[in-house]
Amino acid sequence: METGKSLHGAARLAFDAVENVTDIVEGMYRNIAAVPLPLGKAPQGRARGIAGLVHEVVRQVNRGVRSATDVVLTPASDYFDKFYPPGPHRAAAIAALNGVCGDHLLKTANPLAIPMRMRVYLPLDRSESPSVDGDQIEPKIAFASLFETSLRAVEVYPQPCAFAEADFSPSGRILILAHGLCMNDMEWTSKNHNHGRMLADAHGYTPVYAHYNSGRHISENGREFGEQISGLIDAWPVPVESVSIVGFSMGGLLTRSALHLAQQQQSSWLEKVDKVVYVGTPHHGSALERGGYWLQKSMTYSPYTAPLAALGRIRSAGITDLRHGNILDDDWQLHDEHEDNSDHRSSVPLAAGIQHYAIGASLSKCASTDMSRLRSDGLVHPNSSWGKHPKPEFNLQLSEDNCRIFYGLGHLAMLHDQRVATQLNTWLQR
Repeated sequence: METGKSLHGAARLAFDAVENVTDIVEGMYRNIAAVPLPLGKAPQGRARGIAGLVHEVVRQVNRGVRSATDVVLTPASDYFDKFYPPGPHRAAAIAALNGVCGDHLLKTANPLAIPMRMRVYLPLDRSESPSVDGDQIEPKIAFASLFETSLRAVEVYPQPCAFAEADFSPSGRILILAHGLCMNDMEWTSKNHNHGRMLADAHGYTPVYAHYNSGRHISENGREFGEQISGLIDAWPVPVESVSIVGFSMGGLLTRSALHLAQQQQSSWLEKVDKVVYVGTPHHGSALERGGYWLQKSMTYSPYTAPLAALGRIRSAGITDLRHGNILDDDWQLHDEHEDNSDHRSSVPLAAGIQHYAIGASLSKCASTDMSRLRSDGLVHPNSSWGKHPKPEFNLQLSEDNCRIFYGLGHLAMLHDQRVATQLNTWLQR
């Protein structure tokens, strides 16, 4: 993302933060001044008297400075883009920010909101530094193992920039990789390993990496993901033999959402999909987000802490979808996920006519006959990654032959673990 756009978006977000913090501080002052009982309903409205006036002045000053900053930064963007090119660390920070509050960024038209696109990674020219979206960046050895810094990202859809590149030699076998929450496509490279490149070298795939705003609702991203896969297949410069998909964490839910909608609409692109692998996907949600809900909810029980509950509402729609594994609009549209903890999902079986595989991980060192006794991978429990659920209608019925658990392994470590790589290589061979 261009430096000028990043700076402009960061400034807007900072002003949003000032306004929200002002609301919280005013709420704390109002509630304490009312001397309510320790437990019960919090007072409503603005603070009275001088306190209310002071907080309103803060808001007005914040809005005035925001407007002035917009005027200054808009014409300066080109200068910053030219002299301060972006790097992988900033791209990672922006991806994390999108995961945390990407729905807010989109709603407020913040330039930091990431648009969905498909990208490929091509070799660098000898005279070039690694780049993101065509902007040169300076490689840093200390971080070379954390991000993709040895190749340049080139958009292949919706802008077909890669098609004009001499280094782009597409095959008829497309491998689409969808990253997880708070991540971007550069982070498929972990400890100098990239599952996509490994599979390309071994089996002739052309890896295409989805890059998206992971703070949006999964169903919204899933709908657009399906549309982009369809457009990518139509635009592909050689006949498409097959499309395989690897979804990591949230990326697996995104994939299921897109496949389900395509099946309902009888989309032609679904006929090209032969295999899907879900790596560390929370099919039935994550206990971490369920804990986040109860932490936020506990603050609302006392008037003295109720204003702080607004901090919990910062969590994006994408994060709250991970509480139970929402992948449809109907799963979230009719209730407030910050107030209602119930599982409103409809049963969504795996798309027919496709080979589905699942890889889970556990921090437990050895296997157990009772999977519920296993530890999670730090974020996702093995039962959730395999699609197992106590209610039969929610059980994804994945064949155990198509499922693996690797022990002593954390969530993000699956991106470079050799056992995971070997299993992907076995499942995705011709």
